[in-house]
Amino acid sequence: MLKIKKQPYNSVWISADSQKELGETFIRFQEFYENPTSKFRNQIFTLGQIKNFYSVEYGADLYSTTWVGFNFPSRVLVPFRQGLFDPLTSYEKELLDLLKYRYDSFYIIGAQNNSTLRHELSHAMYGYDAKYKTEIDNFIKKHKKKFYKVSKHLIDTGYDKSVINDEIQAYITDNDNEFIRENLDSNLISEIISIYKRHRKHDKKLG
Repeated sequence: MLKIKKQPYNSVWISADSQKELGETFIRFQEFYENPTSKFRNQIFTLGQIKNFYSVEYGADLYSTTWVGFNFPSRVLVPFRQGLFDPLTSYEKELLDLLKYRYDSFYIIGAQNNSTLRHELSHAMYGYDAKYKTEIDNFIKKHKKKFYKVSKHLIDTGYDKSVINDEIQAYITDNDNEFIRENLDSNLISEIISIYKRHRKHDKKLG
């Protein structure tokens, strides 16, 4: 069973009874949003097709352990609501039912604990706060060569290039990526954190 809780940055937090259930719920929403291949990103596909893709890439049915947190903007719900992903799974139907009265622009997060939630909220902030996103994007662009190594690492990990800046800021502000800590100038890390702190909503309880 899914549970929903309101979060800062006009986002909602979805949790499940297990990590596997969470992954089964989010897999097609998430891969429609940011799969690294054009075969799935912004395309219509079956559950079997995306599971086959991940079984080839990472091993059979390891999606829920390969990816433990999920995030996407509400526009991703549109093709699912329109019936383009027919048939929906029972998990997908449950998620859509939780959000059936919301047609505004908001952010959906999937996480099983506060640690993962913290990381995913950085994505919600990046998607919600245009000034924060612009400042982060401009800073990374200004130092593009210095960010090249970590950008390539994230792409090799399985992220699409369109979300690399978002992932960089989330991993840095969450201090949750050893490769980035060891391969990025500490001054750049400090500046990303400084930008984050200037925009973060301190008056909201997170989690």
